[in-house]
Amino acid sequence: MAKKIKAKVSWNKKSPLKMAGVARGVATSMTGNARFTTPPVTPTVLNAAALRVENAWANRMNGPIAKDELVNASNALDVLLHTLVDYVTSIANGDESIIHNANFETTSNAAGKSSAPDTSAAPVITAAPGGVIKVKVNGIKGAKVYSFILVMDGEFNVILKDGHINVPVGTNALIINSTKGNVVFAGLPALKKVSVVVIAFNSSGSSRFSPIANGSTLV
Repeated sequence: MAKKIKAKVSWNKKSPLKMAGVARGVATSMTGNARFTTPPVTPTVLNAAALRVENAWANRMNGPIAKDELVNASNALDVLLHTLVDYVTSIANGDESIIHNANFETTSNAAGKSSAPDTSAAPVITAAPGGVIKVKVNGIKGAKVYSFILVMDGEFNVILKDGHINVPVGTNALIINSTKGNVVFAGLPALKKVSVVVIAFNSSGSSRFSPIANGSTLV
């Protein structure tokens, strides 16, 4: 009998920055998400906890108190993420797409079953003159196609629903699909803020959103 699919604990307290990246991705995906109307941990609280970890990591070499703060911040974020894993698993009731919609990875439901691609780290973006934004991401395990999503001059509010990318009305977003881990957005207006994420797809489904990379176009 196949096991019921659940949200997966895909982070480790021993890798604080990666854990913070998972939290950032979950917070982004759950913001304004109609599937998760009453999360026990709000995106604002989750982002604040991730920021605490990031700051503690940056200050970790500043003596024993700083090291203690990193441990305490990591433990606190771990608790919040576990709370959300339980919440999303309950809401999803075995529906893998709902779990992915919260930007969590899923457990396997059968031995030998192929799995969706891993989630990328934040993409690297480089601005070039003439409204060009170059985006690159390291190869993602299991990826066959990459979707690069760029949102210009606004909060990144694109969501992934049932394996499909949904762009809210009024959002200035561009999407490039590629079999390679790098693309170029060209002809963008000058001096505009941009936010970019990457999603990887294969025949078994999609990865979670990568953490957001922020930048701006040049003249």
